[in-house]
Amino acid sequence: MALPGGQLVALEESTLARIHARAADSVFWELDPAATSENPTSELDKGAWLLARCYAQNPIGFSIAEPTTTIGALATCLFCPPEHAPGAARMPTAPISDDAWVVTSLHIATNAKNRGWEAVLLDATITAATRAGAQALEVFGLRLDADTADSTVARIARHAASIGLTEVSILESAGFRVVADHPVLPRLRLTLPPAFDLMAAHEIADLLAAVPAC
Repeated sequence: MALPGGQLVALEESTLARIHARAADSVFWELDPAATSENPTSELDKGAWLLARCYAQNPIGFSIAEPTTTIGALATCLFCPPEHAPGAARMPTAPISDDAWVVTSLHIATNAKNRGWEAVLLDATITAATRAGAQALEVFGLRLDADTADSTVARIARHAASIGLTEVSILESAGFRVVADHPVLPRLRLTLPPAFDLMAAHEIADLLAAVPAC
């Protein structure tokens, strides 16, 4: 049974509790890879990073949450300048371009996939990054079912859900284009402001009209 519609929430200091559980503890992107494991999680470290970013950047991302809740979310997208995402160095198509900000992660509940919510979050992020003065957004995408002999790449792909990687096809639908190709983990880019119209308010409302049942 569907619940009342989802709500798009801009993530700032007062709304940090409304974040997807995996986005709240994965520090794959936020900590120096030389000092952490391959798929690190730490709610304490991530909380400190989120709060620090809130003081310098508003918003730091977006969530889609049930309107009746104040904690948790069904989906969360985070973005930042590349110097605040040192974990990106693990990716085979790193580094992020000097003029770009990076969409680090997009976490979404399994039952909320294939509803267009990724597009809603990415559109909101594109708008916010443009307003913040970013010249471009870049993001590492995932090609599903791609084979690789590289053990590091294979491990990253296996942990894609906890890391918050998004399928290349979804990113391309949002306007991103591959600028550094790779069989599994290409890097995509969107120059800002985009040369296409973003979603209208009524289109977003239609996509968020119902929250999927758990």
